[in-house]
Amino acid sequence: MAFASFDDIVGRIEQLAAPSLIGIDGLPCSGKSTLAERLEQHFGIETIYLDDFVLPDSQWPRPVSPEFPFPYIRYAEFVRTVQTLASKGDVSFHRFDWASMGASKTPRTVRLDKHVIVEGVSALNASLTQLYSLGIFVESDRCTTIEAAIARGVGDWAEQWRSLFMPSADIYMQTDPIGRADMVFAGRGAEGIQRLAEGVVSGSLGPEHKKQKARTRRWNSSRA
Repeated sequence: MAFASFDDIVGRIEQLAAPSLIGIDGLPCSGKSTLAERLEQHFGIETIYLDDFVLPDSQWPRPVSPEFPFPYIRYAEFVRTVQTLASKGDVSFHRFDWASMGASKTPRTVRLDKHVIVEGVSALNASLTQLYSLGIFVESDRCTTIEAAIARGVGDWAEQWRSLFMPSADIYMQTDPIGRADMVFAGRGAEGIQRLAEGVVSGSLGPEHKKQKARTRRWNSSRA
């Protein structure tokens, strides 16, 4: 797999007919939001984040277990927001407020008068992929990203990263979002996975690395 550089992505976006939706997918803490922020700054555009639709934990189903669609996200609202923006050219929604840990009372309005990025785990969900003019998957090392995700955990959510958030992301990854991507960008720890997949370095692969190696080979085959 040849990873796309930031300049490669910029070049592809410059070729798009404005205004367009751009999807950025990948594991949690893989580097998706970092890439989105760089593109925001470069083009002066906005991003709708999956994290805007976090469901307050008091409203999570009980018991809660790993699954997709994610039970800790207002997922139907997320999908509907992207679909409405694509069809009508503007949309309003209430973002999750991390200060109050609840939905903001003030709606945010996004207009498709410029490119808009949709970022988050499952941005390349099969029900949304056809709405994008460009889909980007940020490849990463799952073992490295879970360490970063746990470090990012807040209070009890550190445990939720291990037992709920990452396992739910793993379930979504089984739908092969990388196969729906137009470009693949190297995120956290991706170079090591690439070298293992290509046999450049040797080593003992754990089950997650084996899955990633197979995923990389499938993407290579689909682009051959």
